[in-house]
Amino acid sequence: MRLNHVDLIGPDFDVKKDMSILVEGQRISAMGRDLPSDHEGEEYDLEGLTIFPGFIDLHIHGAAGADTSDGSVEALTRISSFLSRKGVTSFCPTTMMISKERLYRVFSSYEQVREGRCTGARFLGLRMEGPFLSKEKCGVQNTDHAELPSKEFIEDLVRRFSPEDLSIIDISPELPGAMTLIREMKNDFVFSAAHTAATFSCCKEAISEGLHHATHLFNAMNPLHHHEPGAVGALLDDASVTCELICDGMHVHPAVLRFAITVLGEDRLVVVSDAMRASGMPDGEYDLGGKSVIVRDGRTDMGDGRLAGSTTNIHDEFKYLLALGAPLRTALRACTINPARVLHIDRDTGSLEVGKFADMVAMDDQYRIRKVWVQGRLVFDADTADEGAGES
Repeated sequence: MRLNHVDLIGPDFDVKKDMSILVEGQRISAMGRDLPSDHEGEEYDLEGLTIFPGFIDLHIHGAAGADTSDGSVEALTRISSFLSRKGVTSFCPTTMMISKERLYRVFSSYEQVREGRCTGARFLGLRMEGPFLSKEKCGVQNTDHAELPSKEFIEDLVRRFSPEDLSIIDISPELPGAMTLIREMKNDFVFSAAHTAATFSCCKEAISEGLHHATHLFNAMNPLHHHEPGAVGALLDDASVTCELICDGMHVHPAVLRFAITVLGEDRLVVVSDAMRASGMPDGEYDLGGKSVIVRDGRTDMGDGRLAGSTTNIHDEFKYLLALGAPLRTALRACTINPARVLHIDRDTGSLEVGKFADMVAMDDQYRIRKVWVQGRLVFDADTADEGAGES
């Protein structure tokens, strides 16, 4: 495949004008202005469009009426298909605090889609948001299924299924057993501070043991205080920690978001959706982890005013950051290369570079999505999509 007359976001995240991209199989084989003209395969003249690296969502429960915790192949493939229309080329399906039996079903369904041919956004391993969470900060999560951090729990899962199935483990550092689990399994999985009431010193200890990521910073954590900075202070303070933020204008106040971007800079900010099954759906009542969530004007509500996940997507969050005044490269890196680095897959994806997967999104000058490729395969084309399917 050859893309001609495109602007593109180069490896340095600067715009390169009037370029061509060659794709061989799943990967980018060349980028430049004077590429050989004898290339065999499909050719696209995309003048007026810019090619971006595909978005990566490390934290998403569901979309299009489906949820990871449904434990079905249909749910996972439906989420994958929806995300590809939003420029997301890979993602971590995320569970909640559910019973062990339901968790087994999720892993079983994931193994089936992992082995199949991906027709939408590809899968990067499951993320477990639960059961190792503080009951004090659980929010909508079902505390009936809370458990103390346990290496045996994780070993049982990967023995029944595969270590490849699990990517990220959310954990409250203050729970008994958390430090041991992080220390002993940090080389196998990414540990992320989540739903936590940890003190500053406790969180700092967890970081020293091998925790280097934060789940939806500010949300489900004690507020930053000038005498006791808590988990938020510890996570922002340490240069080795990447921090997720839900950038929908609801979960974090714009002023706080600008502050966090200033502290985190280009390399540590990671945009996630934390979307539930109502993403891409009309307002109404939806199930989330066995609890009812009301969605009005895109805002989730547990019934008492508290948020319960989101209905956003990475593409909308990317545009929100730009509207907030974030530089293009900062906003884009937070949606692409930074999440790739969290999972240590940045050699294969997260930016447009020769040798990397052709995970690409073509947008116009209004940042509307026109085409999406996953590993060189066209998975969305706004020109041929069903009416309404290409809205972005």
